[in-house]
Amino acid sequence: MKTLIFFLSFTGVIFSQTPKDLDRILRKLAPDLVDATVAIMINGGSGSGVIVSPEGLVITAAHVTNDPKKQMKVLLSDGRELPATSLGVDHETDGALLQINAPGPFPYRPYVETKTYKVNDWVIATGHPGGPVAGRPAPVRLGRISEAGTKNGFSDAITTSATVISGDSGGPLYNLKGEVIGINSNISGSWRINKHVPLPSIVARWDALIAGEAFGRPMKPQQEAGDLFNEPYAKLRERFEDALSKHSENDPEGMALLKKPRLLDPHHMQKFLDRWEPDPEAPKSPQYGFQLEGRAPRITSIIPNSPAAKSELRIGDVITAVNGHPFPRTTDLALILKKGGKVSLTLNRGKIVELTPMEVIARKHFPQPVAGVIDMIVIEAPDGDNRPEQIPEKSFTGDVEIIRKRFENSIIQLKSGRGKTLVSATVIHEIGQLITKASEIADVEDLSATVNGQNYPVTIMAIDEATDLALINIDVKGLVPVKWEAKEPKVGQLLVTPDGKTVLVGVITQPGREAPKKGYELNHTTEKPSAYLGVTFSAETSAPVIETIEIGSPADKIGILEGDKIIQFEGVPVSTVEALAELLTKRSPGEKVEITLQRGSEEVKVKPILDVRPATAAGSFDRQASQRDGRLSELSARGGDLSQRRDDFPYVLYHDQLLTPRLTGTPLVDLKGEVVGINIARAMRHRSLAIPTLNLDRVIEKLRSEALEN
Repeated sequence: MKTLIFFLSFTGVIFSQTPKDLDRILRKLAPDLVDATVAIMINGGSGSGVIVSPEGLVITAAHVTNDPKKQMKVLLSDGRELPATSLGVDHETDGALLQINAPGPFPYRPYVETKTYKVNDWVIATGHPGGPVAGRPAPVRLGRISEAGTKNGFSDAITTSATVISGDSGGPLYNLKGEVIGINSNISGSWRINKHVPLPSIVARWDALIAGEAFGRPMKPQQEAGDLFNEPYAKLRERFEDALSKHSENDPEGMALLKKPRLLDPHHMQKFLDRWEPDPEAPKSPQYGFQLEGRAPRITSIIPNSPAAKSELRIGDVITAVNGHPFPRTTDLALILKKGGKVSLTLNRGKIVELTPMEVIARKHFPQPVAGVIDMIVIEAPDGDNRPEQIPEKSFTGDVEIIRKRFENSIIQLKSGRGKTLVSATVIHEIGQLITKASEIADVEDLSATVNGQNYPVTIMAIDEATDLALINIDVKGLVPVKWEAKEPKVGQLLVTPDGKTVLVGVITQPGREAPKKGYELNHTTEKPSAYLGVTFSAETSAPVIETIEIGSPADKIGILEGDKIIQFEGVPVSTVEALAELLTKRSPGEKVEITLQRGSEEVKVKPILDVRPATAAGSFDRQASQRDGRLSELSARGGDLSQRRDDFPYVLYHDQLLTPRLTGTPLVDLKGEVVGINIARAMRHRSLAIPTLNLDRVIEKLRSEALEN
């Protein structure tokens, strides 16, 4: 009898419930739970909260608001930005209240006052991971309770597998009735350990919190907003600027900086300080003098006057072995070189080079702050915390097992020549055609597929760079092609990923959209209007002359044309783009506004209904967005491996299953057993990505055409 192992990225109540029951409840609840979830923007950063009364009372985390009587803004799900004031804070439980200072009614959710939850219950977490992204609603995540605490968010919390991360702090944890039972508070490095403030502990001090009282001290010191979000390395910069003035005269690079100053990152500042004013007690590390890039260890640069520069190494060499042992991956080689000592490097051109490193000051670690996001408190789980996996009832596992069995001959593991499982592949044609994640296998030699315990050689037929999908072929009979479901799944829909004896279960967390590359997904900011018209203006004049109109935008729907000049907004004359933007900031999505246009010699009046700014990739790189993405990736990777390529996709489904990179290439399946997407990346703690079948037919047709041409 096979043992079915479950890796659940969420899960639910212990009373008898089938996957279809849960799916129906989640899809019905999701819109209302998202509507009541807010982003709290304070001191340049943001956290989350939940509205619990029609008058605008919000429950959040104490480490978000920090103190009573602070002024902030609250971003509602409909795009409105409203003023708010923090009420009481309780740092002993990490619970807090605030009040929206605007007339209601507001969308809200009820909350429990006593413990109505228990271990194994399914729960739903919402919030704004990474901060509120323009046009993206608060993502939903599903999980199960492993500890049902009542007293605070630290030592007696509600602990769940509903993944939360920085920016989610203060967001709600719901039961399957849609009631708030907890508030997102802190996490362990493990993806499975997420802690929430129990509502009973907040209710116990409700009157005092309403009255604005404060209890306890923050879990960790609060930095000034300027230091936390804008310049976290101010002291290092002061040291560098002082040293620059003293040492630049004898240093050409330093003199160039004096003549043409520019903002340096902390690593470059520290590099200059190590050169000019080295710390004799600083830790040392071995330096061989070459840099590597790519999956295979290819030398891309050689440092002058280093051991590598004095050897026979050349730029472009690929290192195939160290001390006689093959190391085909750059990461494996880096771990060996980090230990130091004399090494013997075998190159792809057959040359063997001996290198002895020199000792240099070790590169200092400068963790990136979460730009514009309230950081999630991280509390590591105690050593030896091996709490058992919670197992859903047989009525649930039985139905999922049926789905898993359907795919036993449709999912194939791909391995390297050393026998390591790299990724999975999904069968799309009985003649042995499969699709998989391209970047995990592109440079692998002796790639093989394992079918019924036998290994078969794999041929890569074609690769689509945009989606990171590869069409491959294996000469095996008896494979079963999967069936597509072209309809895109809804937010909250329950989906599974079958793979051998493992089954992952999760939900669609948000509407499908593109996955921009690092630093290109921009957070909502109060500096830009939340209300969206859908036009861009000519750069050749300061007047609001329309240059482009986005298809499907309010401007497009109402008939605004390229070349129109906006001369009045709600009866107020406007002569510059800046003046128009200022008027727009006072408007919210859903409002109908009157705009007067000059079209040639005519004046035309239109009344568009403003929309929410869509979640599209930014057209330019943003440094703070890059800092945020780097920090979130760093925090996510503490709980498990992330995919090497995990962003820069044209259109993907976002879900919360706890994928590993090995499980990319597997099908994402609905409860009818039909494929809605191909898993393409484990992106972050709270986020896995899949290429939707909606786009797969086109991609596969393109890959097959390229394969025939080659």
